[in-house]
Amino acid sequence: MDELGTSLEGIAGLRVFPYWADRVTPPAAVIGWPDPLTYDAAMRRGGDRLDLPVMVLVGKVDSRTARDRVSTYADGAGAGSVKAVIESHEPTAYHSARVTQCEFGVISVAAVEYLAATFTVNIIGTGA
Repeated sequence: MDELGTSLEGIAGLRVFPYWADRVTPPAAVIGWPDPLTYDAAMRRGGDRLDLPVMVLVGKVDSRTARDRVSTYADGAGAGSVKAVIESHEPTAYHSARVTQCEFGVISVAAVEYLAATFTVNIIGTGA
């Protein structure tokens, strides 16, 4: 989770929390708990696989600025693209990470509702 957070620090102006935060100031990325964790994705403990949610909270739900900002993070390429920075990162804690989907919705943190994009990140690493 920490290394995934490190990759997201490549996006200028994005505050990154590699854990669930009690409070955030948008724009902020929060990395959630893995679900599911699949053991033995390769033979003889050659690798495990897990999906991590990365939630990017951008602002008030009804804000036009928030809508525009969330689309930048959801873009498949570019300096603000969550997918691009995660997949171009050279990891040391796992072998590879691939962003497989993005869902839009509302996430509440400390009783404040934020427009957010939740990215599913599939991570593969050795099971040793």
